Amino acid sequence: MSQLKVSQRFIGMDLETLIETERGALVARLTAALSGDRHSAEELVQETMLRAWERLPAGLSDAQQRAWLGQTAKRLALDELRRRRRRPSAPLEDDVAAFEDQDADAAREALSTLPPHERFVLMLRFDAGFSHLEIAQLLDISEAAARKRISRARTQFMRAYRLTQGDRDPLILLIESEDPPEPYVDLLQTAGARVRRVKTVRERDLALADGVVHGGGYVDMHPALYGQPVRWPQGEPNLERDRLDLAALCGALSLDLPLLGICRGAQLLNVASGGDLYQDVVNEGLTRVEHKSDHVIDTAREGTVRSLLGRRAEVASSHHQAVHRLGRNLRVGATSPDGVIETIERRDKRFAVGLQWHPEFNDYGPGKLVAEGLVEAARERIA
Repeated sequence: MSQLKVSQRFIGMDLETLIETERGALVARLTAALSGDRHSAEELVQETMLRAWERLPAGLSDAQQRAWLGQTAKRLALDELRRRRRRPSAPLEDDVAAFEDQDADAAREALSTLPPHERFVLMLRFDAGFSHLEIAQLLDISEAAARKRISRARTQFMRAYRLTQGDRDPLILLIESEDPPEPYVDLLQTAGARVRRVKTVRERDLALADGVVHGGGYVDMHPALYGQPVRWPQGEPNLERDRLDLAALCGALSLDLPLLGICRGAQLLNVASGGDLYQDVVNEGLTRVEHKSDHVIDTAREGTVRSLLGRRAEVASSHHQAVHRLGRNLRVGATSPDGVIETIERRDKRFAVGLQWHPEFNDYGPGKLVAEGLVEAARERIA
């Protein structure tokens, strides 16, 4: 089905309200079905919303729509449970074999420093491919406890691995979009980081990184990701690519990696947290001013951005979309004089900031301060 046909199909339907109303209940229901795995539950709910956007039959009553969403979510959860039983999943491919192309001797040395019980769970998980549930049954503990043990062992392994690398600058993973990567690389290196550029993120990439930057891009995120039809698109939104970007960003959040989302990356951070966007700030009546030039932002009284930039800073923007409804655990870090949200922050993470403006512009003025804040957070994480 073409984007145009899908857009026309839902004109006049209150699908956005339905999604906003049902999202919380579906997440809670699927979290319980997946033994407390809220991250996977949120991903399945997002898939449910995508299917609703594409396939929800027209003419249903509110009750029938809710029932359709519930049944779709249930089927997805059952498929996920069957998949786990059939083929154990490994969210991070950070076993020793995964490090062979990096530094096999260092990886083996790091593994040898771990206590036997930590080596054991890592081998079960990543060498033998056991699922969390299978490890829990083997150790006679709950699945949640097994996840915690594996996470602790993985953290200790990475700490030991980094020690073998000596006193090196933090490694920041730059996820490229359409923007030229060189200005981002220069900005991060000036702030004291080593930079690795990637277009598609593997779980292993996140395991080796000390922080993540998601760069800006010309093409809009597909609004199906937040339950809306396409309006005023810029470029050709690519749903599959957006889902990969969201998965990478969610992976960084789950590991509490210091994270900086720039322009499109800031919008991804909001959507990944359950929020949505103005698809065009002028056409949807948020402002009469096109945000394609330098302007002032005022920072919120509390938060990361105020500590880095002070009360006010001049920044460079180039965007026609912006944050509408804030996602969970997010707060506004800064706004422009016309009320557009220009910075968001995750309150539950060590450093997770979204900039609707471009820090690589303006001779690295306020942008350099934010980049230094990211690198410092990465240093603290690995200290």
